[in-house]
Amino acid sequence: MNTRIKKNLKITIISVVSFLCIIFIIIAIVINFIFTPTKLTPLVLKIANENLNARINMSSVDLTFFSSFPDFELRIENGSLISNVFNDSITRKQDSLLTFSKCAISIKPLQYIYNNKIAIKYILFDKASIYAYISKEGQANWDIISTDTTASTIDTTASSFNSDIDIKRIIFRQANFYFDDRNTDIYTHIDSLNLKMKMSLTPEISELKLSSNCKNLLFWQKGELLMNHLAIGLDTDLAANKKTKAFAIDNAKINLNGLQLAANGELKRDTTHKVLIMDIDYGLQAPSVENVLKMIPKSVIKDNKITAEGQVEMSGKIKGEYGDKKLPTVSMKLNIKDASAQYKGMPYGIDKLSADLDIFIDIMRNTPSYANLKIFKFLGAHTDILADGKVENLLGDPYITFYTKSTVDFNALAQTFPLQPGVTLGGILTANLDFKGKLSSIKAQDIGRLYVKGDVGIKNVIIKDTNKNFDFTGDASLNFSGDKALSAKASISSVILKSKIANSTIDSLSISAASPEGLPDTTKIIPLNLHVRMQKLRASLGDSIKLYSGRTEADLQSRPSKKNIKKPIFTIKLRTDSLFFKTNDAKMAMDLAGFNITTFQTRDSLWIPQGTIGFNRLYFISKDFGLPIRMKEASVNFERRTISLRQAKIRIGRSDIVATGSVHNLGRFMTKSELLSGKLNISSRRIDCNQLIAAMSSISEISEDDNMNVCDSIANEGGEMHLFVIPKNLDLELTTNVDEVTYNKMIFKNINGIVRLKDQVVNLENLSMEALDAQMKTSMLYKASNPYVAYTGFDFNINKINIGKLVDFIPELDTIVPMLRSFKGLVDFNIAAEARLDSLMNIKIPTLRSAIYIKGDSLVLLDGETFTKLAKILMFKNKKENMFDSISVNITVEDGNVKVYPFLVEIDRYRAAVGGEQKLDMTFNYHVSILKSPLPFKAGVDIYGNLDKVKFKITRAKYKNMVSPAYIQKVDSTRMNMGKVINSHFRRLINLSPRNQ
Repeated sequence: MNTRIKKNLKITIISVVSFLCIIFIIIAIVINFIFTPTKLTPLVLKIANENLNARINMSSVDLTFFSSFPDFELRIENGSLISNVFNDSITRKQDSLLTFSKCAISIKPLQYIYNNKIAIKYILFDKASIYAYISKEGQANWDIISTDTTASTIDTTASSFNSDIDIKRIIFRQANFYFDDRNTDIYTHIDSLNLKMKMSLTPEISELKLSSNCKNLLFWQKGELLMNHLAIGLDTDLAANKKTKAFAIDNAKINLNGLQLAANGELKRDTTHKVLIMDIDYGLQAPSVENVLKMIPKSVIKDNKITAEGQVEMSGKIKGEYGDKKLPTVSMKLNIKDASAQYKGMPYGIDKLSADLDIFIDIMRNTPSYANLKIFKFLGAHTDILADGKVENLLGDPYITFYTKSTVDFNALAQTFPLQPGVTLGGILTANLDFKGKLSSIKAQDIGRLYVKGDVGIKNVIIKDTNKNFDFTGDASLNFSGDKALSAKASISSVILKSKIANSTIDSLSISAASPEGLPDTTKIIPLNLHVRMQKLRASLGDSIKLYSGRTEADLQSRPSKKNIKKPIFTIKLRTDSLFFKTNDAKMAMDLAGFNITTFQTRDSLWIPQGTIGFNRLYFISKDFGLPIRMKEASVNFERRTISLRQAKIRIGRSDIVATGSVHNLGRFMTKSELLSGKLNISSRRIDCNQLIAAMSSISEISEDDNMNVCDSIANEGGEMHLFVIPKNLDLELTTNVDEVTYNKMIFKNINGIVRLKDQVVNLENLSMEALDAQMKTSMLYKASNPYVAYTGFDFNINKINIGKLVDFIPELDTIVPMLRSFKGLVDFNIAAEARLDSLMNIKIPTLRSAIYIKGDSLVLLDGETFTKLAKILMFKNKKENMFDSISVNITVEDGNVKVYPFLVEIDRYRAAVGGEQKLDMTFNYHVSILKSPLPFKAGVDIYGNLDKVKFKITRAKYKNMVSPAYIQKVDSTRMNMGKVINSHFRRLINLSPRNQ
């Protein structure tokens, strides 16, 4: 018997093990060969997309069993759920319902087999973003369950799904949640949401346990920000009754920035009207004076032990309907009666604290919202505060009334509360103040409509928090009088304010303000006059803006605009002995300055100033321009965005300028890099282009007092100029009358003409000048978008210039026409050219295109090896020096080829025609046709080779018919047409129409 039992048991064990092995083998085959990620991913996508009115995307789907034994785990990577509720083809923001980096779902299959229960161990979402959207018509983007149109054909007798669902954990880690309800004009953003849920779903009752927290909640309603910087924690239990469609909230715990609240109530769904009916009561989790005092931020007060007495009642209600353009109302009541408290170890305590606050908010604005502080009473530590106030029409145009009669001893309060290290209080504040006014008056700058009566005094008040870098010190007295008009006087002996956002100090300040007595006209802005006297104001906003003003006196007046009496116009008359202003990388300083400015608000809420600024001296420097700009005894008029100058004396380094004219949009050019345009008449005794170009090239910051001579430094570097880039967003036209301009090693005098700066281009139009003992007239264009390459085009007409000085003026001529070095004398010179420049402002010869005309009389051909050989061949009388009666040469340069058109010369006993070509490698091929000579025959001479090895060959005359007046006129026309093409090209480059041609 025992043997049979053992045998049967052995067979049973072997059978079970074999069965389990077969099951595991089947599962392993299914998971590793059938439901692999490459095969499972498209299958899941197909099923999901067929059953949801949405598009599902995911990079991979993986099913595991052995690593999660005995459960199955489904892992999804980089998934997104795009709703098709509103649009089936084009994805918009409101369609992006869910995105996540990772999703894991763990299922217990045995629970379904044995208990008819779907048991989910966990559902985990990592780094998810949820965008819940409701349209104006009340349609939600999460309503994505597809309706089966074939449902009517299904046998209604089929058994319905009746299994329980148990979800142990639903986890969202570091999620971002957006709720955009266009139906009720609500927008909410929850940042860094961590959420844990536990769900149990049965046919009758469903239960949900929820725990969540977030770093910040932002809440907008009808375009107004109602809530921000709110950290929320929530723990609650929900029970849903499927028959009554009600959700019971039991003992919910809410943490709002450290304030502990408890809530209970019911949510009921009305499917007929598509609304959620809410009835929730909330209040302090443990109402006590101790918990109220714990509302003071811990960054200010230590968490010391406290003993307190008194009664505290705080309760509120959320009641009404949500959905279909409906929102519930919110109310709150706070009542503190005869409370007292004492922190352990502190010499002073709170003798009496009373408060009665009532708040009601109807976001739908069906009933006026309000906040009513019926009383606030604080007594203790030599401090007596009595206050009451009310805000009516809280969500409309709030009307504020406030009254206080208080004495605050900050020295004693510092010994009442256990302040954190770094927090310091001191001084005395007294206030007896009665205030009435609408918030709309403050927003509309209608200050004269605010009524304040009473006085406020602060004496040696100190409020510091080194942890937050906040420091306030002040001595001041303010007096307000008048029940029906604003009348105020303020005297501040010293104020120091330091914070992370802004810093300011004032040595002394006195203010008087008054508006007219009598019943005001409610349809327009109330006039207001303000007089200010101030000593040494220092202010800064962050690291970008700084302001200093010395002894200052100002009158400020506000009045209604004639075009819109509900909009104010401000006029300020200010006089100061010194003013300094810094913004970003620009600095400006003035002394003995006076302002007379009027400013008004446009339709797009921009404030437009106009008026006059006068000063004795002005200093300005910017990072983008290395030289300081100085102005002296100037008056600047501005209207809207136009600034006008009249005989403004400006000095920039070694350059001096007197400017008359106007510029537009200077402020936006400096702060927002918008277009600066203008027209100016410029006269000057001297302009040093070397220094200005170095400044614009950001070679270095150069001050006027520097001993370094920029021109000398350029000469030391080999006489090379550097490219300079004209600042963007300039459109300036300058009419010039300059006595002297220094450029490179050249000095130009008596410059007259127009200079335009536009689109990073300098354009000189018909400038006349004197240089190199010659009269010049030029048009020139220079364009550089970066410091490495530039474009230039120019047209020079020069009368009676020495050939040697001409080559010094345009060194490239020595490469283009090397024969010029063999001549001496005066010539008329005309050149139209365009080319690219390298970083040292040298012309890139391969890019040069040019048309040149040279005309001269009585030119001397200098002695040289080439001349000696030629004179010997042709048997010149004077073999050392010969003179040309006249010479008229046309030359074109294009594609690296220099072409000298045939021209007539007379030298010694010869008349000849000369022409030819020259290449970039300095090889040349010239021909001289002898038209008249002592020789008994006409012949020609070919001169070819290069400058190092010149060759001659006697040939027949080629140019016998190429020096007739008709042919020369044709050549002139060819050269002039090429010049016109060049001029037209560089004008088109900057979109300028030809002017003054």
